[in-house]
Amino acid sequence: MLCLMMDQLLSRILLQFISRLNLKKIIMMIAMLAWMSHSCFAATTHHTASANKPGTHKQTRTLAHTKQKKAKSKAGKLSRQKKTSHRKSTTKKPKKNQRRTVNSTPITTTENPRAKINVDNIEQAHLPGYLLTSIERNLVDFVRKTVATIRYTAYKLGGTRIDDSRGIYVVDCSTYVDHILKTVYPNAYTSLTSWTGSEKPTSDDFYHYFINLSGESRHWNTIDDVEKLRPGDVLVFRYKNRSGNETGGHVMVVMDKPVRDGNTFMVRIADSAPSRHSEDTRTRHTSGIGIGTMLLKVNPKTFQPYAYAWKVGSRWESNVNFAMARPVDVS
Repeated sequence: MLCLMMDQLLSRILLQFISRLNLKKIIMMIAMLAWMSHSCFAATTHHTASANKPGTHKQTRTLAHTKQKKAKSKAGKLSRQKKTSHRKSTTKKPKKNQRRTVNSTPITTTENPRAKINVDNIEQAHLPGYLLTSIERNLVDFVRKTVATIRYTAYKLGGTRIDDSRGIYVVDCSTYVDHILKTVYPNAYTSLTSWTGSEKPTSDDFYHYFINLSGESRHWNTIDDVEKLRPGDVLVFRYKNRSGNETGGHVMVVMDKPVRDGNTFMVRIADSAPSRHSEDTRTRHTSGIGIGTMLLKVNPKTFQPYAYAWKVGSRWESNVNFAMARPVDVS
């Protein structure tokens, strides 16, 4: 009973308190509290979602930058792979120059590839063909034909391999000149071998035979002036050491009238040599027989040679003795 009375009393007091308040204000306060709660909740939710969402401005820019870097890296890698592949497919290792050894074994089969010849230098001539004698023309034609039909050639000291039918020549300088003389000037060659007592005259034999000729012999005429050289003449020099002794030499056949330039003459010759001369039919690093141009320096008073240059631009060699002679065709 007492509890009931207390409840009634509290209800009256509450009603009196509420009645004194403005109802409108109460409703507005409740509505404002509800709106503030909702806005706070919505802002918290939006902030949380934005923090975790990949579409935000900062994360979108970062992801785009990362993708761009990956694309560039991939494109660069593909470009490098393509360039490397292109280089591998187009670049070949250069072959090393293979030089023929002077004393190497000659090639003897007809199946071997033809030797490289500079054909542009075969027909060079300063003396008109109509000024050549028949024997001089025969010699020039024979040498040019030999050079033009070479299949293999090499310089070899003491070499005697000559096969005209196959175009193979493995010889030294004197063997080649012997071959020319035997073909074009057989009587002059016989005279040489008879005097020297050798079936295969060397540059030493040529030199001593020429300096011992008494002016004009039956098969040879001596020449003491470079300007008088003509096709078919034989030119030989011997090296000399400090004591004046001879130590080796070279012999060759003149192919054209020398061309003068002051005290220097350019002489077109045919020989077998370890290396090429100027305007030579032999290509680089090729030895053996061929036609080329060398230089002679003469005494301006006597026109006798006292030095030579192997080719234009090479140094002058003056430690040499020269001899020159002309074979005569006497039947």
